[in-house]
Amino acid sequence: MKTIIIISMLVIGGISSAVYLSGKSTITEISVLRDITDAQLSNPKAGEIIPLYDFETIKWNGGIFRFTNISNVSFNPSKEAKIGTANEWLSNEYDREKEVKNFDSDVSKILNDAGSDSIGKKHSSIYMPVAMELNRLSKSKASKRILIVYSDLMENSPEFSFYNAKTLVLLNSNYEVSRTKLNDLLPLQNLKGIDVYLLCQPSDVVGDSNFKTVSGFYKKVLEGKGATVTISANLL
Repeated sequence: MKTIIIISMLVIGGISSAVYLSGKSTITEISVLRDITDAQLSNPKAGEIIPLYDFETIKWNGGIFRFTNISNVSFNPSKEAKIGTANEWLSNEYDREKEVKNFDSDVSKILNDAGSDSIGKKHSSIYMPVAMELNRLSKSKASKRILIVYSDLMENSPEFSFYNAKTLVLLNSNYEVSRTKLNDLLPLQNLKGIDVYLLCQPSDVVGDSNFKTVSGFYKKVLEGKGATVTISANLL
């Protein structure tokens, strides 16, 4: 009798451990910033962003999606979509697949709706929205944190303008002076563990040259705070 009880306890314990280990899910948080101050050839696409959550491999993980326009002012409204984590052993697979589809639809709708936003502003506040979103992500408990910025990064605000030839030259010749000016606007927190994508498809040679200069400067600044930075025309 004692042997049967011991075996039963071992079996139950083994099942409980399996449930616990298999049910350990993670969260991916993705924030997208899209520049509407000038026409860009590289814009957010749901088909490129949704696969980053990897629900096809692990449908039980959670996801957070956040979208904000970059405009001529520092503070802009955001839209969000969320899906919580689920335990593989304690959840209904059909219901979970439905939840994932709903999340995908919410993300797609946010991005599709953003396509109707008016484009073109005389000024552009780039650094502040980027810094605020990175500082917010630095406090996130998500296992995977990603910031995707669709912009030429050409700041044109009263405090700082990359359209000023002297300022643009300073990005290369005196990195620390430029970094300090931006840091005075808003200091960056520790960005370790955050992946940053700086995406732009310049329309001409001048735009290409400017983007190389400014994105290279941002890469140095952000990686100096611990982030991993990728510069490209799109996510693919």
